[in-house]
Amino acid sequence: DLPLRLPVQDVYKFTEAGDDRRIAVGRIETGRLEPGDNVTFYPSGKRTRVAAIEAFNAPNPGEAHAGQSVGITLTEQIFVQPGELMTRSSQPAPQVATQFKVNLLWLKKEPMILHKRYLLKLAAARVPVWLRRVNLVMDASDLSTESNRQHIERHDVAECVLETLKPVAFDLNAEIRQTSRFVIIDNYQIAGGGVILE
Repeated sequence: DLPLRLPVQDVYKFTEAGDDRRIAVGRIETGRLEPGDNVTFYPSGKRTRVAAIEAFNAPNPGEAHAGQSVGITLTEQIFVQPGELMTRSSQPAPQVATQFKVNLLWLKKEPMILHKRYLLKLAAARVPVWLRRVNLVMDASDLSTESNRQHIERHDVAECVLETLKPVAFDLNAEIRQTSRFVIIDNYQIAGGGVILE
């Protein structure tokens, strides 16, 4: 019953035998999709209509819903990048921003520090990210809290502000959990994760 959220994981282009389809692929996180639906991609804001839902070596289905991985062809050949979030145009849009407040659990032995570059993985988006402000930190071992710290230690739970290099599309955790969750990568390892609050 939630609005459609389909993170675009990749776009396939076939050239053999005059096949000129471009197929956007991804897993539907919430909602449902049918051919003919008007859709918008975020953060770019590009709009078009679904021509068909593609299936591999099977007839094209009449609809797709949350939990299914699908391929989508569009009525117009717009340029869509992996990492964009596809939504139904008639439904509430996701948030688009470069700064957001989060709840974050840090897992890495080395602390998360201000102004160091990390990688944010949010749905299908991958974008550089920095820790800009630490509002409050709770030590998970004894539940004590501190404010205005300059770093986040291992096993700390923090309310903080992150900033990305370019705009990303997401939902708030209170609205659609599936597209509010993220992980932080440092030196090719998952270092932490959390949810977007505002």
